[in-house]
Amino acid sequence: MELFGFGPHLMVDGYDASPEKLQDAALVRRVLDELPEEMGMTKVLPPFVYRYGRDGEDGVTGVVIIAESHIAIHTFPKKRFLSVDIFSCKAFDMAQVLRRLAETFDIGRYATYMIHRGKEFPKDPELAQKIVLGEREYLEARVG
Repeated sequence: MELFGFGPHLMVDGYDASPEKLQDAALVRRVLDELPEEMGMTKVLPPFVYRYGRDGEDGVTGVVIIAESHIAIHTFPKKRFLSVDIFSCKAFDMAQVLRRLAETFDIGRYATYMIHRGKEFPKDPELAQKIVLGEREYLEARVG
């Protein structure tokens, strides 16, 4: 259990992925359908997946709402790129998710960004207050 904050938000930029797999709306739907359970999350609704075409770029956008928040995938096959957002109020195994995405879409390389949202969310109000006050004091000392 995390002691402070609302929860992790993982953002993945996948490069050099398989254009064929990035165009496959059924594959994106399957990943969005299966990933919540693999992560120990609770799917609230079936995935919504939309194939789009704009400015010569065909791709797939999909999202699944989970009780803990959401998972979204956006693909750009001509650029061999996809972006994935996973936001949850519950911790999850980031390495497991990255392996699943890399294997499924044949991602050549990826960049990840992880932030902890809602630092002042009161899971442990005393600890959250100490963390936030410490950050504010640090920033005031650097600016002042």
